[in-house]
Amino acid sequence: MTTPSADPAPAHEARTGTTAVRGTGPLARAAGRLAGGPGRVPGVDVARGLAVLGMFTAHVGVTSDDLGTLEGWLGLTHGRSSILFATVAGVSLGLATGRREPPSGRDLAAARVTILARAVALLALVAFLDLLGTRVALILGFYALFFVLALPFLRLRPSELAPLAVTIGVLGPPIAYYGPEALARLGLRLPRDGSGAFTDFLLTGHYPAIVWMAFVLAGLAVGRSDLRSVWLRFGLVAGGFGTAFVCALASASMVAEAGGREAIEANLQATTARWVGPDALGLGDPWPTPLYLWLDGPHDDTMFEVFGSGGFALGVIGLCLFAGRIGARVLAPVAAVGAMALTVYSAQIVAIWAVTAAGFDLLDPPTNGPLGWMVLITLAAATVWRALFGQGPLERAMAAWARWVTGRVPPIRP
Repeated sequence: MTTPSADPAPAHEARTGTTAVRGTGPLARAAGRLAGGPGRVPGVDVARGLAVLGMFTAHVGVTSDDLGTLEGWLGLTHGRSSILFATVAGVSLGLATGRREPPSGRDLAAARVTILARAVALLALVAFLDLLGTRVALILGFYALFFVLALPFLRLRPSELAPLAVTIGVLGPPIAYYGPEALARLGLRLPRDGSGAFTDFLLTGHYPAIVWMAFVLAGLAVGRSDLRSVWLRFGLVAGGFGTAFVCALASASMVAEAGGREAIEANLQATTARWVGPDALGLGDPWPTPLYLWLDGPHDDTMFEVFGSGGFALGVIGLCLFAGRIGARVLAPVAAVGAMALTVYSAQIVAIWAVTAAGFDLLDPPTNGPLGWMVLITLAAATVWRALFGQGPLERAMAAWARWVTGRVPPIRP
């Protein structure tokens, strides 16, 4: 439910793009497991699978900024794949906690306990993966705490969640940009050694919650909507990609008028306390240019990135909802990756660590050959595992842990 894995759902929602499989033989059962079974939404699995494979590309791929080349198109995964991952996480959270009907009473209490249990397990897993030291900015720890922050919003409906996501998308980037600068100029030390976990999670980290909660809440709004609606899917595709296109044009125009990205970054180096030194700059000295907020690059955490890459993520989800309904069998390998994304993501980190330890730096390959092999092996392995066993191993362990925890929590009165 709150992991990157599948989102179990009531059987009465099985019509939401799920493919029924007839028969009781071994092949029929394998086909049924590949289709996801009752209650699953194949399009969400496909979107999650694309996000994981996109992170493969961002980590291992050889990319460029030239859209006239394959490497240029692969470069689109930078930033966007992790944003798609976070947005799909919000969708899964909605599907796992009542879908169109927000939970209340005992259901709400049980959902919150389950989410907290899974968050604890994710933190333990990411602690292990972090010990491998792969130079990958792991998202799972942030991901776990995003769900904890989402707990107060589980009862909200799409008409309430969407404006909240927009508000965070507008206000969050300036706070993430100027907040650390203000703290440094006030003489407060920003975290450098991991001791400032809360500040890093909320404000200064690779996935600052003050910005990234916009993606989670936007996804939760989608998960609370009628995913069977053709109009919703058209709206996600047209509105999402349209917003991404407008943001890209506006950002390019404004950045060009400011002299280009290099000029903006040069201003940052001359006026940012983290570059110059907190003792050399005070509150009365010139502040970094607000033109930085016009950038839309990966992990710039600006308004244009939030709405541009966030819109791109919503557009991809809309396309996947269409594709999941009409092409579940064709896209079964990608859906299999998405259904066991926690296992696949973790295996990717272990593979990067093992290959790099053997003498080949998988994070800096000379060609996209290693990426191609990683993708093909992952698609094949995930498809075979799902056909034979259903849930991925880490997903199965996570579900068992959540059941164990919730079974030992006494009933809570609403």
